[in-house]
Amino acid sequence: MVSVIAVNHNSSDLLRACYVSIVTSVGNQPFEFIVVDSGSKKEDVSKIRNLKADTVQIILNSENIGYAKAINAGVQVSKGDYILITNPDIVYKPGSIQHMMHALGELPRCGAVGPKTWWNEKMTFLIPAGELITPFWFLKSECMRISSVAKKILLKGWIRKSLRYWLSEEPLKQATLSGGCIMTTKNVFRSVGGFDEAFHLYFEDTDWCLRVTKAGFNIYSVPGAEIVHYGNQSSKKDSENSQKTFERSLQIYIRKHFKYSSMVIGPVVNFLRRKHIKNKGAYNDMGIQMSPPVFSFEDDSKKLILLSPLEGLVPSTGSIFQGQRFEIPKDLWDYMGDGRYFAKVFDLFSFRDYGSWSWVKRGHE
Repeated sequence: MVSVIAVNHNSSDLLRACYVSIVTSVGNQPFEFIVVDSGSKKEDVSKIRNLKADTVQIILNSENIGYAKAINAGVQVSKGDYILITNPDIVYKPGSIQHMMHALGELPRCGAVGPKTWWNEKMTFLIPAGELITPFWFLKSECMRISSVAKKILLKGWIRKSLRYWLSEEPLKQATLSGGCIMTTKNVFRSVGGFDEAFHLYFEDTDWCLRVTKAGFNIYSVPGAEIVHYGNQSSKKDSENSQKTFERSLQIYIRKHFKYSSMVIGPVVNFLRRKHIKNKGAYNDMGIQMSPPVFSFEDDSKKLILLSPLEGLVPSTGSIFQGQRFEIPKDLWDYMGDGRYFAKVFDLFSFRDYGSWSWVKRGHE
C-alpha cells in the first residue's frame, strides 16, 4: 500500500486537484490519502471535509504546527509500506506513482526518489534538480555576483548539469530532493528518522535527504514519473513572513551540518556580500510587462531559455524550444508572482549566447 501524506494550509482547492490526480496516477495500487491540516481557516477546513472517500483520512490541527511536524504526524498513523510526501499544489501525471514505486524496489540501495518536475500545466518549463546547500555553495553564488568571468564559467557548468537532469531518460543519483514530492519506504523513514521538527518550514527536506545519504542510501530522480508543481502557493500569500522563516531555517540547517566549515567560509562570503556590483547592460530591460514577453531570433536552431527571479539565474527553470519566436506561456504567466524576472537564451548545443532580458511583471518591483 502507498500512504500519501499531504500537508494543507489554506490550499484546499489545490489539494482536491492533487487528490484527483493521485487516484489516476496510482492505478490499481491500493493507497490511503492522509491530509494533515495545519491551522487552516474554517472555510478551507470545510472544503477538506468534502473529500469524502474511504481512502481519505484527515488530521486537524488548530494552529500551524509546521511542515516537518505535520509530515511526521501523518507518517505515524500511516499503514503503507511506501510513503509519498506531497504538497497540495502538485498534479501527478498518470503512472507517475507506479514509476517511483518500481524505482524504489529496483535501484541500488535506494532510499528515496523524486519525479521530473514541470512548472506549468502545459509542461513547457522544467524545474531544476535540487542542490545541496553548503557554505561552498554560497561562496560560488557570491563569486558569480561579483565576477562576470566566474558567472560565465559557473553558469555554464550549472546548465550542463541541469540539461543532463532534464534530458535524461534513466534515473539519476541526486544529492537532495524537493520536499514537495518525495517517495520513500516506511523502513527507510524509520531507519533515518523523521523530519527534524526544529524546521518549521524550509530545509527540512534538505536536512532529511542529507541524513538519508549519510546513512548509506542513494537518492534518485525518476524521469518516468512526472508532476506539475505550481510552486509554493500558500507562502506567496505572506512573502515577508516566509522570507523570515526561510532565513531562520537556513541558520538551523547550516549550524547542524556545516558548523565548522561555515566558520571558515562564512567570513569570506560576508566580505564578498559587502561588495556592491552594478551590472549595467547585463540585461536588456523590457520595462513593465502586463502580458507574457515575446522573444525573437534570427535562426531556427534548438534553444534553451532560462527563467528566474534571481539575477544570477541559479537556480532557474528551463524550457527547450526550436524556432525564431518564443513567448512565455500564458498559464505560467498567470500564476507567476509580481516582481522582477530575468531570462537568458542559449543555443542548446553550442551554448551560443542569444541575449539576456529583464522585466517587471505587472508593475511591482
